[in-house]
Amino acid sequence: MYRNPYAKLRPPLNKPYTEIYLIRHCHPNYKLEKTYGEEGMPLSEAGLIQRRFLTRRLLKMDINRVYISGLARAQETAAEYVKKAKKVATIDSRLNEINWTSWYRIKYFNMSEASRRKRLKSRRRLDKQLDKMQTEARRALADIFHENRNKTIAIFSHGNFIKALLTGIMNADVIGFLSLEIFQSSVSKLVIDCDGYIKISYINDASHLPKPPIEDLFITLAD
Repeated sequence: MYRNPYAKLRPPLNKPYTEIYLIRHCHPNYKLEKTYGEEGMPLSEAGLIQRRFLTRRLLKMDINRVYISGLARAQETAAEYVKKAKKVATIDSRLNEINWTSWYRIKYFNMSEASRRKRLKSRRRLDKQLDKMQTEARRALADIFHENRNKTIAIFSHGNFIKALLTGIMNADVIGFLSLEIFQSSVSKLVIDCDGYIKISYINDASHLPKPPIEDLFITLAD
């Protein structure tokens, strides 16, 4: 009989479980960023359409608590659901977007580990910066978990925050961070047992949208 070699490493999972949905905001109107600033940038027409389909999906789910970042695009994304579901949302600035420009134009995926160490002298510095981002994201998640055990939680946030949180859970370095794309309007799911063990159920589910998202996976590496 086959025996799972990882069985001894797997911790016992104890119910009840806490379910957390990480929702990236819908498409914002980038043309208005100069007018309203990065924090006040509203959703675009396409984003409002995405929101309609996202809201339909969320209304079918038994969500107990809602947390939203302090930025306008996340709050607009959540607004329709919060109103129709008659929820009281908590605004938490720790869920705001993480503006981290150090990783722009880093193109070193197709290298050996030895070549990366030799050619990218700043990698260690970038990893330390990412470690701080991941730690802060995990602390925010831990606080939300401890306040809402055995509940289902929706968190409306941003791409870099969600990437920092997921790569922190997976203990991934800056290469793992750069390799992960979080689509606008997508939903990612975490399940946490009563002792705090986390399982990532899925990432980037945008099946509620009538059209798949534009997979511009290398926009952050563009010149």
